[in-house]
Amino acid sequence: MNKTMKAVRIFDFGGPEVLKFDDYPMPEVKPGDVLVRVEATSVSGFDLKYRAGLLHKHNKTSALPGRKPFPMPMQLGRECAGIVEAIGNDVTKFNVGDRVVGMTHPANPDSIETIRGLGNLSSGIDIPGHTMFGAYAQFVSRPENYWLPLADQVSFDQAASVMWPATTAHRIVTSRLGIKLGDALLVTGATGGMGFATLRLAKLAGAMTIATTRDAKKISLLKEYGADHVVVTGENDVQKIRDLTGGRGVDGAVDYTGVNSMMRLCNDVMRLGGSICITFGEPGPLPFTASDFNSVELTLMGVRGGTPGDQFSVWELMNKGLLRVPVDRVLPLAEVAKAHTLQETGKVAGRIVLHPWD
Repeated sequence: MNKTMKAVRIFDFGGPEVLKFDDYPMPEVKPGDVLVRVEATSVSGFDLKYRAGLLHKHNKTSALPGRKPFPMPMQLGRECAGIVEAIGNDVTKFNVGDRVVGMTHPANPDSIETIRGLGNLSSGIDIPGHTMFGAYAQFVSRPENYWLPLADQVSFDQAASVMWPATTAHRIVTSRLGIKLGDALLVTGATGGMGFATLRLAKLAGAMTIATTRDAKKISLLKEYGADHVVVTGENDVQKIRDLTGGRGVDGAVDYTGVNSMMRLCNDVMRLGGSICITFGEPGPLPFTASDFNSVELTLMGVRGGTPGDQFSVWELMNKGLLRVPVDRVLPLAEVAKAHTLQETGKVAGRIVLHPWD
């Protein structure tokens, strides 16, 4: 086996130019590890924020609460799909040649958070592309419990696109918002990976789904992936959405934009007793008042990844062909800076997949 591989690492925070594609040492394979030849990875919003140093800026610390500090250098890439290249002596679940997909939200089974059912918040664990090297590389080595078998009918590109956004979306739909049969769900900023996954999962739950977009050209794609109605934002957005619900308002809303005006839109179309989930936002005041909460008995919540249960549900749905997200384009890993630049423009519909061997 070669002593080096092609990979991308960052050594400082900054723009796409800090992504360094080069030759790096092959990863070590410990007795309990599985070495995987990476066939596909993808660009996530987390990758962009880590690279730019925004996670430090927004949390005003070198670590997220309950997580280890952000190390440097780092090899980004939360998602990974590939083929088992080698296994450690203690590995029992996988063999060389198996198709696998990586866990994007591994949990520490011994942490108090996991015991309380919050494995997505568990402490004392290394997360791929966060505190352990991610999949921006030709090979990665991780403990065997960080991997799941991948069905033959699922492409590597889909496997590397679904697990990260859909796991978080699954928790939002099922646990945070508790969307059920007959509910109306609003998804703002719906043309990212999490937006598409949320629409699909809400449809599987039997909900009526409303998506917003600024680009009318994306209407057909949003409807293909689960939107019953699409509102092109501009004028009279509140009235348009309320009309779609017979004037009652939506049962739940999730905002993927981080923009105060869109969060406010979620509030203004909320039914009595409804819930809003916010995924990201700039530091500073939120566009809500005490009267907003009291007048409709509003519930406002956040989310940070998915639990092991969410991951297994998404994995099963994906392997059965019931869950997929659109792939906007596929680029060689060597063009990762271009991929980050495109993702940051906000003009991408779906995921950007990277191929380390192209």
